Amino acid sequence: MADVKCPGQDTRYWKKGDIFDVPCPKCGKAVEFFKDDVRRRCKCGRTIVNPKLDLACAEWCQHAEKCVDEIPEGLKVARKKAKGTASKSTSPK
Repeated sequence: MADVKCPGQDTRYWKKGDIFDVPCPKCGKAVEFFKDDVRRRCKCGRTIVNPKLDLACAEWCQHAEKCVDEIPEGLKVARKKAKGTASKSTSPK
């Protein structure tokens, strides 16, 4: 049986533009990014942060840690806040 992937992270459902090139600020060469890459390293050694980072449902999904290789710290904070809001709205009064 094949592994089931989240539709938001499954490349079969990606749109044009979800894979793109960004020029390296150090050497100017194109560095290919996928929409869910947090960062990539250019051949010149420079690390570049994805300017179009799109983790889609990973921002709120309870299984995001299993689905996405690396969740940036800012999203971890947002996820904690979202979980707190969700638990408050579903708790009985």
